[in-house]
Amino acid sequence: MFRVVYKTTKIPEPHQVIRAVHSNDPDLLLIDVRVWDSVSPVVTEMAGRGARTVTVGYRPDWTPDEETTSREERYVEPLREPFSPRDLEESAYAALHRRQGIQNRNIIAFLPAKAGSGSSTVALHTAAALAGEYKRKTLVLECDRRSGVLSILLNLNSLRGFAGAMEDMDQMTDLSWRNYHEKAFGLDLLLATPERRGPLPTWGDYYKLLRFAQDRYDFLVGDLPEVVNSASAEVVRHARSVVVVCTPELPSVKMAAYRCRELEECEVAPERIHLVLNRYERGGVNVKDAEIALGRPVLATLPNDYGRLRHAMVESRLAPPECAFGRGCRALAEKLTGAPEGVQADSRFSLFKKLGSLME
Repeated sequence: MFRVVYKTTKIPEPHQVIRAVHSNDPDLLLIDVRVWDSVSPVVTEMAGRGARTVTVGYRPDWTPDEETTSREERYVEPLREPFSPRDLEESAYAALHRRQGIQNRNIIAFLPAKAGSGSSTVALHTAAALAGEYKRKTLVLECDRRSGVLSILLNLNSLRGFAGAMEDMDQMTDLSWRNYHEKAFGLDLLLATPERRGPLPTWGDYYKLLRFAQDRYDFLVGDLPEVVNSASAEVVRHARSVVVVCTPELPSVKMAAYRCRELEECEVAPERIHLVLNRYERGGVNVKDAEIALGRPVLATLPNDYGRLRHAMVESRLAPPECAFGRGCRALAEKLTGAPEGVQADSRFSLFKKLGSLME
């Protein structure tokens, strides 16, 4: 999680610390604050210069008032000594998100209720609508690190892609960024490279990726696997909308309920979670029944346009924008960017109680 770029056992002069910060551009400064008078000039100098680096200060004893003062007035995240690596990670997370949080609110995350729901196809076509119809500079992040298939479906050979970008994000520049993402259909795509094995990303990797991309794109569209982990939670927590894609069958709707619950456990507000019924046709789960089961409205239905989509995949292209599925994704893009972001579920009824009433 951490890589040390500068260390000293003696508190240096403020200008030396500033020089070290400018030379190494660290995310975090970890400093012993037991003798505040000796370190306050360093912290004050950094705060006054508006440095990107955030500060975590450690000492054995903190009162609640001292912790509040440290955060609000001294711009130092307090850490109690002795501390474990996990304690340091939690303090770093709090400090980074408090002082250098993700500001781009135009992040849209898609995930399937279960594998095979067509979430990647929906995410790709919705992103293409944002880029084409609405002229928004859009980046697709294929976050399914081991099982992403967009490069195969689109016949794009991404040598570095998502895995390479995660590994090299500390040194990423606008010029080098071109070597990692692909361009197609008016989109920039950071594609998964399943054949390139490597360590799974951490929340810190996603944090740095979102920080880098947020000022360079109007919209960031994340294509996530069905299970959100502690790393990919970084994407859904900052998303303006999290779209759960399911198909109109009871097992898929039931799994969508689980996904919604997991997202809420990841601190995603219920009003930011939306349901899309993909491959919708008569004979499946009724829209009203799905809404009752999930305790939230269905944001959109997308038609079962299998023939058009199959031909498009064979030819490594998108479905025609004038086809039923293409029109549905354009409408979904409009709802996600301009319409109200959904209605909060009625708190008087639990999710599983509603789902249970559907199954009875």
